[in-house]
Amino acid sequence: MTRSAAPATTNYTLNKGDQRQLSAPIGTALKRLAPLLTDEKRTVALAFVAMLVTNGSGLLGPAIIGRTVDRYIQNRNFAGVLVSAAALLGIYLCGLLASYYQTLAMGTVGRTVLFKLRNTLFTRLQQLPLVFFNQNKAGDLISRINNDTDKLNQFFSQALVQLSGNLFMMTGAGIFLLALNVRLGLLALAPAAGVLILTQLISGWVKRRNLKSLQSLGGMSAEIQESLSNFKVIVAFNRLDYFRAKFNEANERNFEASVAGGIANGIFMPLYGLAFNLAQLIVLSYGIYMIGAGALTVGLLIGFLLYVNSFYMPLRQLAALWSSLQLALAALDRISEVLMMESNMPVIPAGPARSGGLLAFDKVHFSYPGGKEVLRDATFTLERGKTYALVGPTGGGKTTTASLMARLYDPTGGQVLLKGKDIRSYAPEERTRTIGFILQEPFLFTGAIRENVLYGNEQYRGYSDEQLVALLDERNVGTLLSRFEQGLETRVSAGGDAISLGQKQLILDEATANIDTVTEQQLEQILGKLPSSTTKVIIAHRLNTIANADEIFFINSGQIIPAGSMEHALNMLLHGERVS
Repeated sequence: MTRSAAPATTNYTLNKGDQRQLSAPIGTALKRLAPLLTDEKRTVALAFVAMLVTNGSGLLGPAIIGRTVDRYIQNRNFAGVLVSAAALLGIYLCGLLASYYQTLAMGTVGRTVLFKLRNTLFTRLQQLPLVFFNQNKAGDLISRINNDTDKLNQFFSQALVQLSGNLFMMTGAGIFLLALNVRLGLLALAPAAGVLILTQLISGWVKRRNLKSLQSLGGMSAEIQESLSNFKVIVAFNRLDYFRAKFNEANERNFEASVAGGIANGIFMPLYGLAFNLAQLIVLSYGIYMIGAGALTVGLLIGFLLYVNSFYMPLRQLAALWSSLQLALAALDRISEVLMMESNMPVIPAGPARSGGLLAFDKVHFSYPGGKEVLRDATFTLERGKTYALVGPTGGGKTTTASLMARLYDPTGGQVLLKGKDIRSYAPEERTRTIGFILQEPFLFTGAIRENVLYGNEQYRGYSDEQLVALLDERNVGTLLSRFEQGLETRVSAGGDAISLGQKQLILDEATANIDTVTEQQLEQILGKLPSSTTKVIIAHRLNTIANADEIFFINSGQIIPAGSMEHALNMLLHGERVS
């Protein structure tokens, strides 16, 4: 048989090494988030209308003020001044109401986008194969879901409409400046042109600094998560110094990256402030000269200065908004890395069924990404109703073999057959109903024992406590359940420190490792009540497990060899490494 393609070797490592990924152009980047705004188009459109009203009122103000100075104040027409003041008050009140609605609407949009984006990101993570989580730290993934999405929320709720509004205000103010006096207008806009060109030149550098800052924050989250998850071991070995050193190292990297990002983000504000001051100085100097020459009125100069302010104040605000945009795009890069990933373990079309046992390995090869080959040309068949034991030294490939049986990974060559068909052709729901995989390390979800028992057994979700206890008694688990004072309502945490390892294994139907003899006997009775057609595959840790197996396989150095009798298996173990 030819060796199949090796999707399991796909590299899923995020931000590996010194990758410096720059985002696509702003328009292209924002299009990635367009589906999240599908249900918010009306709200966004109304917010943009409110933005136009707000900034339109700001553009009308200087024109009315300049006209008032020239026509009413210089002629001492007090009634005209009052009319102009009333008009300005009405315009500014409209702008105030529009601004309030804009803020409220975009705040709602931002929270909605945050909700949808976190759901989308978490759903995508659930669709990725196990190898992805082996290659990426949980803390960094948590940072992407919490921190990076929040950066996008801040951009949508605060910066997006403000960014558009400031651009509209600048465009309108620039048009008014050129309409009032082309030469003076060009002189007023010259400093802005200079800083905008500089902004374009350094935006990539700013983006890289922000991306590095977010990566360092994810790295620090990963260190904290890993250290706290293993804190009991750290305390047991009195290695708090190691914990502190690791955290200090991650914290130092995050500090340096954050400072560098802050410096990069803060460079725009003083530049734009300098441009504003230069523009005011140029307009005032040349405007006074034009007034002396009779080419400009005092009212027009005042209006001109107000329009300069209307142009450069949004430009200065853009300094902060531009930094927010760069930070949001850096966050979008990190989020998009996950959203654009596809599982390399798809369900394939089912071919014709082949004769054979319940589960079979046909010339299976497997290697982890970047690692050596763990299994090589493995071929064996498991029959219905039999018990099989996998023995061998630590690192020999026992857990890998079991993982391939449950399709936690796909082989890099050959085929795993379930009921004569390629295991990849089974939908996950059908496969998990056929194959139960008991993890070596038990895990409990925070909540009641009832919730943990029902996990993976949705068909019993509607059972009352009495019905569920009766079901457990029927399956010989009731005796073990009686160890808990509050029965099914006993509260447990994810760490499960309040209960023993054996009790954890009871709840999750775990194997017989790490439990006392009485509990082991009870679990053997539970397993004994399984249907006679059930095939059991056990990674052997105890000799009595090997003795009760119908067939024993010795796994080492990439090979799976039938061991025959228990004596032969023990001889193979004694001449190899110690059993795990």
